[in-house]
Amino acid sequence: MEVKENTLLKIIFLISIVIFCIGMTCVKNIPDNDLWARLIAGGYIVENLDILKYDFLSYTPTHAWYDHEWGASIFFYLALKYFGDSGLIILKGILTALTILICYKTVELRKPQSTVPYNILYFAIMFLVANKALGPTIRCLLFTCLFFALFIYILEKVRITNNYKYLIFLPIIMLFWSNIHGGCISGIGLLAIYCVGEFLNKKPIKNYFITLIACLLSLFINPYGFEYVKFLFYAATMDRNYISEWTSPFHSKYLYSYMRYKIYLIIMLLTQVIYFIKTKITYSKLDKTKFLIIITMTYLSIMHIRHQSFFIFTVGTLLYDEFYTIFNAIMKYIKDKLKINEDITKSIILLKEICIYFFIIILSLPPLLNKNKQIIITDTKYPRFAIEFIQINNLKGNLFINFDWGSYAAYKLYPNNLIVMDGRYEEVYDPKLLLELKDFHLLKNDWYKIIRDYKTDVLLIEKEYPVFNELLKKKEWTLIFENNLSGVFVPTNKVKEKYLLPIPLDEYYNKTKFKTNINFKKNREEI
Repeated sequence: MEVKENTLLKIIFLISIVIFCIGMTCVKNIPDNDLWARLIAGGYIVENLDILKYDFLSYTPTHAWYDHEWGASIFFYLALKYFGDSGLIILKGILTALTILICYKTVELRKPQSTVPYNILYFAIMFLVANKALGPTIRCLLFTCLFFALFIYILEKVRITNNYKYLIFLPIIMLFWSNIHGGCISGIGLLAIYCVGEFLNKKPIKNYFITLIACLLSLFINPYGFEYVKFLFYAATMDRNYISEWTSPFHSKYLYSYMRYKIYLIIMLLTQVIYFIKTKITYSKLDKTKFLIIITMTYLSIMHIRHQSFFIFTVGTLLYDEFYTIFNAIMKYIKDKLKINEDITKSIILLKEICIYFFIIILSLPPLLNKNKQIIITDTKYPRFAIEFIQINNLKGNLFINFDWGSYAAYKLYPNNLIVMDGRYEEVYDPKLLLELKDFHLLKNDWYKIIRDYKTDVLLIEKEYPVFNELLKKKEWTLIFENNLSGVFVPTNKVKEKYLLPIPLDEYYNKTKFKTNINFKKNREEI
């Protein structure tokens, strides 16, 4: 079947998908738990033209800080410094839009036979599913999604054109990628899959293998040298079962969560199965490289919440033609059953296109044009009242706080308070510390060990954990502040008669959320 493309419609598609991606990014923004550590690192790098190699935020033992996200931190800090909330929000929209556009270019490159490569609804749905998987605000993972999509585009271009000169771009991209986000290891894995897949396809793999070696060598060009590369491979293979985003989205506690991804997963897997059955594909005709990528991305996304976005962007791109082959067959069946003639069909398609584009523009323009774009600090995600209470009552010293809130507390309370640990996890701490933190909150094993081993002056504890009620029974600790989310404990012998209460206004916390007492221009010795 001949597929006719419309240049005007393609231009409208490109404009609309960018507006949609950026506009919808502006709808709801709650900061990621790790954003605060990124802003701290970025602030120091930008203001001192130097990179922090040791932690200064914690009171527990730390090792050399292998900040695999230092490059992303610069982008985040500069976006906030010069453009405020809007800068961080728009940066996420731009990164996501670029990723979607690269996915589109890959589809176009593969020359789908079933339809034009710029169906707006398909890519809009891809964005909505991926945006939900990526989280409500900017994350370093977005850079990896962008570079990963770019790797696939270049590798597919090489396969389609048989022109291996394009592979020279991959080590160059890897040089930037490895200094922006540690997810660059996924690019190494992708190249390895192409080597194996093309070998099974009985195609030459020498150039892919040389490129793989060149990309591995480019990892060594970083501020930390060999130790950084060693750390990357260690981090990529370590056990992270106790961190929520590294658990499976099909875990019993997430039974009704991540529904967009799960529906998308089922649709794409059904597409592949039905296409295989419909075309009666044999092993000899099977594109092993493509099949290996789909199987790998499917497995990773089922095993880890964090990998959902990789599946969505990759499989959504590679199965575009198959999806529309099945979709068109279903539409043809319905049309034949209803006996709809071609003229009516064309009118319906035109009306559908007009409605979709109109809906997308109407949906995305208002939030995009809204001048008061804000990242919101909610009292259900962050202990904003408790942190304010600690600050206004000058409760200085070592602050014991949960893993997820550590970076936020450090950003708001340093230098008066040091934290036990935060989401930098293996970058800074011995992973065993997280197990001690887990034991404490769940009253497992020698749960009090972490308090006993490290001097602690203030406890900020979430009420959902069993340890909260257990601490109420301990005479050495006294609860001096609580709300629905958490409570603040101090040693009983240090309790004061009166404490100031935090301001109960949402507007105050949203206006002051990025206010910090950290002086980024201090000398390394001072920090």
